[in-house]
Amino acid sequence: MNIRKIFKPFKTSNLLLLITLLIPAISYAQYQENIPKPSGPVDLSKTSNVVIFIVIPVVILIVYLIFRKRIIKVKKDKFDRMK
Repeated sequence: MNIRKIFKPFKTSNLLLLITLLIPAISYAQYQENIPKPSGPVDLSKTSNVVIFIVIPVVILIVYLIFRKRIIKVKKDKFDRMK
């Protein structure tokens, strides 16, 4: 069955509205009771917390910036070749 035939009667704005209205219902359905929740600040004296909350986000940010710069360079080179 073709997906386009299913969603053809719907406009993009209607689909976006439907998705926006369904997000709270989906997130509430995943709510689990009796799960312990953290109640205080993060203890950075533990190595695992430092790695999880500082090192990994910094590495992700650096990788993102490197790839973003590379993508911009590739697009510029492609544009220059088309001239």
